[in-house]
Parts: sequence; C-alpha cells; structure tokens
Amino acid sequence: MVRDELAGRRPTISDIAALAGVSKASVSKSVNGQDGVSEATRKRVLEVAARLGWRPSARAVALTRGGSGAVGFLINRAPDLLSGDPYFVDLLSGIERTLAQYGYWLLLQIGHHSTEEKERAAYADLAASQRVDGVFLTETRIGDPRFDTVRELNLPAVVVSRPWAHAALPWVGSANPGGGIEDAVQHLAELGHRKIAYVTGPQDRSHVLYRTEAFLTAAAKHGLSVVGMPRSDFSAEGGARTTLELMEQIERPSAIIYDNDVMAVAGSQAASSRGLSTPDDLSIVGHDDMSMSRWLTPALTTVRQDVIQLGEMCAMRLLLELGIPVQEPPNGWQAMPDPALVIRGSTGPAPLS
Repeated sequence: MVRDELAGRRPTISDIAALAGVSKASVSKSVNGQDGVSEATRKRVLEVAARLGWRPSARAVALTRGGSGAVGFLINRAPDLLSGDPYFVDLLSGIERTLAQYGYWLLLQIGHHSTEEKERAAYADLAASQRVDGVFLTETRIGDPRFDTVRELNLPAVVVSRPWAHAALPWVGSANPGGGIEDAVQHLAELGHRKIAYVTGPQDRSHVLYRTEAFLTAAAKHGLSVVGMPRSDFSAEGGARTTLELMEQIERPSAIIYDNDVMAVAGSQAASSRGLSTPDDLSIVGHDDMSMSRWLTPALTTVRQDVIQLGEMCAMRLLLELGIPVQEPPNGWQAMPDPALVIRGSTGPAPLS
C-alpha cells in the first residue's frame, strides 16, 4: 500500500497497522512513545506513517497522557489597543494554523492586568483549571515575573521572540531583533537626513529595547542627530500625538521611525494635518509591514518580519515541549530571518534647509 492507493482519503491507524503488520494498539504505542513495543516495531510503524503522510492528532496524544489538548495565550493589553494592532492577528493566525494541523486547540485570554500580582493570578487560575497544557509568553519585559510564574506552576511555556536577558525557557525568533532598524537608519542617512527621531513603545519591552539599542548605535555610526525618542503605547493615537510633539519642537526631525505601522500611518496623517507632506517634508518608517502598508498613499517604508511564520514556529516549539513529535527546523528555533527593511514611497531625500 502506498499513498496513491488510499484513493484520496486520509490514511487511518488501521492502514498503518495493516501495512506494518502489527496491531492498532502497537501503532498507538509506537507513535505516542509508549512502552510495550520493540524499537524495531516502533521504527517500522513510524516509517510507514511517514510514507503515508499520516501523523497522530496532538490532542489525542495529549488526552492519552492526561492533558487537555489545548494551549493558552494570555495577552496583557487593553482590548482597544489590541484591536488596532495587526501584529497579534498575524501571530495568532500562524499559531492557530499550526495547532489545527495537529488537532490542538488555542485558548485566548485578553485582559489588562495592571499589577504583577494580578497577572500572576491569571496564570495561576489557568493552571489550576487544567484547561491548558502550556502557554505562550509574548511581549516579554526586563525581569519578566512570568518566567518564574510558569516555572512555579510547572506550566510549559515558549517565549515569542528573543527575551532581553537569559531565560530558562525556550524562545523562538530572530537572533537580531533590531536588524531592520539598523537598515532603516542607514537608508535615511543615504537620503541625506541628519536629524531623525524614533517613536518607541514602552521601554520595558524586550523587542523595544533591542530596536532602541539598534537605533542609537546606527545613528551614532552614521553621524545623525537624534532629536527625539518619545515613548508611546503602540496605538494610532499615541503615534499621532508624539508626531505632533516632535514637529512642534524648535529642532524638529526630517524623518521619524516608529515601533509599528499603526503609529507610522497615524503620524503621517498628523503631520499632514499641519501642512507637512510625506515624504517631501517628513520621511516616515514603520515596523511590521502590515498588509495595508503597501496600499497607502504614499506606500509605507517599513521593517518587515514574518509574524505568521513566527507564530507557526512558536506553536511547533510548544508542541515539542509537550511531547508531541514535530519536525524541528534545520537551523534551529532561534534562526528566523532578521527583520528587513522594505523601501517604499514614504521615505525620500531630506528637505533642503
């Protein structure tokens, strides 16, 4: 029997058993890593399963081992801030797509936990309810208390993107989260800009710190003056407000880099409301390359990262932590492509003084 002989239907455990010459119970033990079968039998069963393109339902494996067949994602943001950020839509899309392939469920909780105690209680409640077998940790912070929390709760976890400091938890992402920012600063320098600014997110977030470090290093390398680094909250309102503050300074920038595309678009519109044209008067650079960025007028120059792929790989890594057999990436979990600059119409030569 080969895949073509299945007449277009999905292979079953009975198919595997028939071709391998074993019982269905032996197939189950082989693919679930259980005792009771020889290594030769296990190898033969796995080879047949691979040839037919069959893999066990991760949820079934989890239930066999006493798990819930679900993983959790707690997002500590106010719902109004989350709704305007396409980053999480792409990230969750990648996670859900992969989990679904393995028969796993995703439990999503959104809430604004104003203190570390409330945040810890949210994870403790989730663990106590036994509704999830593991969790994703995103937007990690300096000294993130969640690292200790999940360890104390014995809750498997995977960190989304590189943490700021060493954490005894697996993480998935690029080894150089600030790479695209370095490219953006160089691009602006080559266009003749000498006074630039950076609208950041909260400065306790790991990814913001990596980007800030990259921005300052690149600005110094190219001899550019940093005339402002206001903090924002990733929202459109924050992007607009900080842009107006920067443009009302005595020494104002000719180019601004933003920590996400949402703030960049809002910043461009805010500048336009003051009679400033993008890119003739002010060059704009975003981050994340959300789907609408290329359709704006002018199209947005931005730093692209494959957030959907990031979500897919994070899901695979967490499944591996839970004992689900998955194929590991050939270059490892921390070798995703660095963020890269995509040059479009929102950046141009520096205006004449």
